[in-house]
Amino acid sequence: MTLAATGELVAAAVAERGAVAAFNIITLEHIEAVIAGAEAADAPVVLQVSENTVKFRHGRLLPLARAA
Repeated sequence: MTLAATGELVAAAVAERGAVAAFNIITLEHIEAVIAGAEAADAPVVLQVSENTVKFRHGRLLPLARAA
């Protein structure tokens, strides 16, 4: 998958009268599952890393963000 700005994804979805799925991710397994599903559906997806996710990961955002 390629990296894209959320605004670009939403604008394209509006133009096509579609939607963009968004998921809060907590673990690497969540990331893998969401990406696999998005690729299989050939659909864009937004991955959100919340403050609680960072707290769950003991304040370590960078490894999770890089994986996402």
